[in-house]
Amino acid sequence: NDGEMQIEMSGKIKERCFWLPRFGFEFKLNAEQDAFKYYGRGPLENYRDMRQHTTTGWFESDSHREYVPYIMPQEHGNHANCKALYMANGLSFETDGVFEINVSDYSSKSLTDAMHIDELEKNGVVNVRIDYKDSGVGSNSCGPQLLEKYRLNEKEIQFAFSVK
Repeated sequence: NDGEMQIEMSGKIKERCFWLPRFGFEFKLNAEQDAFKYYGRGPLENYRDMRQHTTTGWFESDSHREYVPYIMPQEHGNHANCKALYMANGLSFETDGVFEINVSDYSSKSLTDAMHIDELEKNGVVNVRIDYKDSGVGSNSCGPQLLEKYRLNEKEIQFAFSVK
């Protein structure tokens, strides 16, 4: 009655799948509503293998400030160990556990398809990701392979959060 949705996911990952870059959901919101606040690790982007420079608390940002102009377009702006994300338009995401969040002007597909910054295209919406977990950023694209302990290689996943 209050408009709240409970999203629950249970999954089994095939044994032949070595590990996942991430596992979660991507929502598209109106581009004018890109401001947000969250409770989790921040204020800078952080991942499983790169978060010692952050603290846990309440932070505010917007999709433009989250962008990191890497030479080769890629994942950016992730925040780990989050309990809540509140968008400026009133939409909220909360969990009893923790999740990872990302608010970006770019879709995951656009970041994957672009090989150079000039090929990166905004898709006219705010892309909000709510992930169960992400793997670390070390990917062997410009350095060593990602260490096993930073990979999302779980074979059974239970994930739940609410959207209101």
